[in-house]
Amino acid sequence: MDYKSTISDIFSPRKNLFAVPNYQRAYSWERDKQVKQFLTDLKEHPKSVTQYHLGHFLFEADEHNKNKFWIIDGQQRLTTVVIFLSCVYNKLKDLEGYKSIATNIYNEYLINSDGEQKYSTVSYDNNFFQNLIIRSVDDKVDTRSRKRILESFEYFTLEFEKKEVSIENIIHWKDLLETAKITTDSVSDKSEATQLFSFQNDRGKDLTELEKLKSFLMFNTYLDCNLSGKKPDNDIAYIEKEFETIYQSLELIKIADEDQVLNYHTIAFISNDDTSLERVKKAIKKEDNKSEWIKDFTVGLKKSFLNVIEIQKSKNKESLLGDILYLDQYNSFPLVLKLFHYHEISEFRKILRLVEIILFKMEYTFGNYRTNKIHNIALHYKNDLILLENDLRYYANQGFKHYWNFTSDFTGRLEANSHYFKPTRYLLWKYENKLRHDFKEPVMSYNDFVNSYGKNNLENTLDHWTPQKPEGIEYTQEFKDKFLNNIGNLVLSTRGRNSSDSNNLPHDRETNSVLIQRQKLEPFKNNWTELEIKNRQKEIVAFATDYWNPNSI
Repeated sequence: MDYKSTISDIFSPRKNLFAVPNYQRAYSWERDKQVKQFLTDLKEHPKSVTQYHLGHFLFEADEHNKNKFWIIDGQQRLTTVVIFLSCVYNKLKDLEGYKSIATNIYNEYLINSDGEQKYSTVSYDNNFFQNLIIRSVDDKVDTRSRKRILESFEYFTLEFEKKEVSIENIIHWKDLLETAKITTDSVSDKSEATQLFSFQNDRGKDLTELEKLKSFLMFNTYLDCNLSGKKPDNDIAYIEKEFETIYQSLELIKIADEDQVLNYHTIAFISNDDTSLERVKKAIKKEDNKSEWIKDFTVGLKKSFLNVIEIQKSKNKESLLGDILYLDQYNSFPLVLKLFHYHEISEFRKILRLVEIILFKMEYTFGNYRTNKIHNIALHYKNDLILLENDLRYYANQGFKHYWNFTSDFTGRLEANSHYFKPTRYLLWKYENKLRHDFKEPVMSYNDFVNSYGKNNLENTLDHWTPQKPEGIEYTQEFKDKFLNNIGNLVLSTRGRNSSDSNNLPHDRETNSVLIQRQKLEPFKNNWTELEIKNRQKEIVAFATDYWNPNSI
């Protein structure tokens, strides 16, 4: 394969086949970002410039088939090229005068005359890719990468249907792509591929931390094996296999992106300073047998990605897990991740409850306590649940510094007069569930609270029972300061209801509701005064100080 070439040159040999290895990420280009820009660049290519430039590609020759090339660098661009040309083929194949062009596209980029697929994506997406891109057959969209393949395909298809886009335009863009100037490197073993990709990586390419880490681990495995006189290919293949699982799991993860998961893992297991990559670099310098450390680290990282999937599944049925991720995912996730490494969730529910108490008390005191030691707790956790429980109970009572007035400040905040801010929604959700428990009613789930499923615009918001801006009424300054935003005057409300009667006075407010806290206000509709607001505040404060008391756990 020549260093300087074109897209057509590398595809036109009938037997040349290209595939994305499973240890590379699946298709990740987004329709409204990279895919849209891809077409915009073709549209805006200056007529005065003969060739379009598509950058550099790195291939590893297959050890069994000399005509098959694994794409080590450039798979997102090349996948998009094939999707684009598939859409061109679909547009031209039934048009008189263009069928020969369509046939040529099909044979060079989709299926060759031997019936072989010319371009394959990662194996777990390839049937979908083949069905949609080559056969134009609908298939199940159940991963992010498949969704993005479909969106790219639909985007190009719809663009080609626009009235202002002519067949000549489409053929011109096709020609620009096919003759696009590219540079290529083709290597025959994993060691050389690792070195070249690492070199590309060091040239400032826009890669994620996870991609940079993979390159760093593979390159350092190569160096360490060379120093010890050991062939590196097997150790590099070991890392590739672990990253296959990491990238497959990434397609199922919705609650964090890849760099967030990497960050959580390195905070929990290496250190909580610097970036993820710098943490690993510092750690590996201390190791004598670097290639073995890299193997162990990669296995642990794979386990973390798989555990994130389990956390994602569990947070809807394990309410405490959902609670702490809602309150502060960034600070709580490393500890949760480490607990999942060592234990079943049934073993550490009490731990989750204590973490929830710490997070809510910190949140409700307006974030006066800047120090959050939960990352440090995660890092130093050594599989001792009893010690961890004792430490967390202490912090839940005293806070993270000896001079904090953690519990008294929390109580003081509750007994104050201004509570109209986001954490009060969470408090009133827990209060609602306490009332439901008392009335033997089903609790309001986390999904219902945040309206996860988006039905009927039922997200819960804060509502002033005595409204903020009633028509024709002006409150005294004392009422504004002490009662209007007091928690005794605040109730949960669905967004739709809040907008429909938010400025009504209490005697006109609707109490026929699924929310018991609203039902309880029915007897006071015609007599909702400062006294009733204060009495309700006392009831809610009594609930809150008991519910978030770590000594009752």
